[in-house]
Amino acid sequence: MSKTEIEAAVGRAVKRLRKSRGQTVTGLASSAGVSQGMVSRIETGQVSPSLATLGALAAALDVPVMALLAGTGETGDVHHVKAGEGLPSRRVATDHVHDYLLLGKHTGPGGTFQSARIRIDRDQAGRLPRYQHEGHVFLYVISGAARYRCGSEMFDLAQGDTLSFDAKLAHGFTEITGDHVEFLTVSARPE
Repeated sequence: MSKTEIEAAVGRAVKRLRKSRGQTVTGLASSAGVSQGMVSRIETGQVSPSLATLGALAAALDVPVMALLAGTGETGDVHHVKAGEGLPSRRVATDHVHDYLLLGKHTGPGGTFQSARIRIDRDQAGRLPRYQHEGHVFLYVISGAARYRCGSEMFDLAQGDTLSFDAKLAHGFTEITGDHVEFLTVSARPE
């Protein structure tokens, strides 16, 4: 990658992060202790900022310096999980525990992405937890049946059904209506 391409990638990262936080160029400049003109020139790829300036901008944006350099290379995390494998994990809530396989998880300046394969048996369900957070959720039922609440709506889910929704709605299973429910879940949360 050439110097010009690196400067452009750093500028795009600074601008994207600044905008995602609702900051103005003037506000970021003030927080970072650099001039407004310098922030503008960095965002347009017209200058190559010093490490000290990158450090100040990263601190003002509340990200690691590497977040400003993330678009300057062709590297990134890749998770390959073979069939039937995954990272064994456990969800513990009041009066409820279930084991699951974490299939992938990525965290970065753009937010968090997580996918898991989960099985909940009716005779071990206990009190099913509720969730509410920023972002979006997708569910795919592999087998079994259950009732799922999403906001004020109830959904009877069975094998092959999917559900996707804005996670700021209170959500979660209310009842396992078959002997179990096994499903894939994918959630994405902003930073």
